[in-house]
Amino acid sequence: MNWLVFILSAWICFGLELALMSVFDAGARGVHPSMVVPLLVFVAMNAPRKQALWAAVLLGLVVDLISPMPAQDGGLITIIGPHALGYLLGVHFVLAVRGMLIRRNPLTMIVMSIVTMLIAQIVVIAIFTLRDLGASSLVWDAGNELRQGVFSSLYTGISALLLSFVFFALGPVFGFNTTVPTRFARHI
Repeated sequence: MNWLVFILSAWICFGLELALMSVFDAGARGVHPSMVVPLLVFVAMNAPRKQALWAAVLLGLVVDLISPMPAQDGGLITIIGPHALGYLLGVHFVLAVRGMLIRRNPLTMIVMSIVTMLIAQIVVIAIFTLRDLGASSLVWDAGNELRQGVFSSLYTGISALLLSFVFFALGPVFGFNTTVPTRFARHI
């Protein structure tokens, strides 16, 4: 995998996500599509295992750094790790099933992006809920966050549909080898 192309693509996806967050807000605060998760799913479906896992950790750390949580005293708290662990678990799921996937199909990108985002959101909600059991310093409602996470996961499917065509066209630039074994595809 070409890491320079990956970093540039991640930078563009983060820029789109941050710039268009208020435009694509679904009427409820916090429900918006992710532009980063489809990139992560594309990398997980095509890159070698070790590189896909490192990409998940890097993207998760950046998401943790750019999304601080509101504190009860009115400030913001940046907690590093929950999104990185969530993305890592989501990529593990994609790596487990990628031998059965049709990789150049937009529907595959949609379904895998929804599932990966849902897994990541569940991990993040579980971590923050367990953290909140002790001294409650965050403004946190697990039920509301779960609702927003589910709807954001579904909304991410729309961005995955649009971004899949861009990522499929950029596949050779990423430098992915096509030697990843698949169960149902013929090797030509």
